[in-house]
Amino acid sequence: MVLILVLATIATFLLIELAYRMWSRRAKEKAGEAVPAMRTALLPVALPEFRLPGGLFYHSGHTWAHLTPSGEAQIGLDDFAQGIIGRIDRIELPRPGALLRQGEKAFTVVQGNKKIDFVSPLDGIVCSVNDDVNADTGRLKKDPYRSSWLLAAMPSNIAQNIKKLKIAGDAAAWLERELMVFLEFITLHRAMPEEVGVTMQDGGHCIEGVMEKIDGELLQLLVRKFFR
Repeated sequence: MVLILVLATIATFLLIELAYRMWSRRAKEKAGEAVPAMRTALLPVALPEFRLPGGLFYHSGHTWAHLTPSGEAQIGLDDFAQGIIGRIDRIELPRPGALLRQGEKAFTVVQGNKKIDFVSPLDGIVCSVNDDVNADTGRLKKDPYRSSWLLAAMPSNIAQNIKKLKIAGDAAAWLERELMVFLEFITLHRAMPEEVGVTMQDGGHCIEGVMEKIDGELLQLLVRKFFR
């Protein structure tokens, strides 16, 4: 009971701090000041720094697309997703020639006996897959973008698909909101196991690898809420 109260208090401070920072960001944007894509050092808990490179299109299911000069689109997993998933054992990729639909399953992340489906950010036909990622899944931790793309596809409806994707400042604002929603989720559903709670009190990362600690209905609820 004490642990739950501590977690609730910590989460409250986090949400207040995040709300203030989002308000401050909007004020700076209106004033024409430069603002970073994502910030760190939220007190009283340190949060991971989620990378959000420019020039990519981001889907609300936490996948991204990069349009290459050849006309193909490289598709991958964003930093927020790989961060909260934690350990990745392998990724089940589609075969070349497979049909992709925006918002429908594109690939599956495997962690032990857990399988988490991720959706495609756009419509198209799979041209190739990046087998190097499965040879070294740790590269997703170093940089989940660019060289860690998972599959390449030839877009078939890019003009319409882009309308549902986020880029630049819109993507940064969306990711900040997503982090707030995630903190609310793990607090309301008491999804913070004891060992993570201790880490939070010590000032460590509070959400990295949290999906390694949960399973069953709670895991499925989290997947439906954030990866669709």
